[in-house]
Amino acid sequence: MHPETLTAFRSAGTAAIADIFDGMGLLPPVLDNALQPVSPAAAFAGPCFPITGVPSIYTGSDRLKLEAIDAIPAGSVALWASNGALGVCCFGDLLATAMKARGAVAAVVDGGVRDVAFLQGCGMPVVARYRSPAQGVGRWKVQAYNVSVQVAGALTASLTVVPEDILVSDADGAIVIPAALADEIATRVSRLSATESEARGEIRNGLPLLAALAKYGQL
Repeated sequence: MHPETLTAFRSAGTAAIADIFDGMGLLPPVLDNALQPVSPAAAFAGPCFPITGVPSIYTGSDRLKLEAIDAIPAGSVALWASNGALGVCCFGDLLATAMKARGAVAAVVDGGVRDVAFLQGCGMPVVARYRSPAQGVGRWKVQAYNVSVQVAGALTASLTVVPEDILVSDADGAIVIPAALADEIATRVSRLSATESEARGEIRNGLPLLAALAKYGQL
């Protein structure tokens, strides 16, 4: 993935990307609106490194979870699929520290996190469904990583995300761009951003909205 493509996604924002999907006749693959930034929203974009686990009662350590963290490539967004975990955290301070050391861009957790005060100051964006002080060890266990996962969607009950799909997040939410569409959407979103900037300037200078619609075709 070219760095310029990720920069284009991050700069354009999730709203513009969602509009591109609509313009292509595709349902925007927006993640569930319940996922919210743990710290003030920071825009990021990167290829997904999915990690999936399930609620599970067990003894001992979750060694596969640690193995998954050690395997995260630099520049990736770790996407944690909890598959219905409730009341326990899947992610906390030590995992965030290890991820950041390996050059991860961010963590998006469709589940719970803890050590929130640390996460807010760790210098790596974290988005999560909920917060809980209860640890996941012994209650939730990683099953696989760098595989296709299911996470909750905003416009559909679930979204399928595969490794190398692009995840973009900002103050408006998070959206997934299938890797096969990344180049086309990057081209389209750059054009849309330029058009919107021009329209915004004219509207600021007094152009009526109906006139802007007639000129630009979409507002």
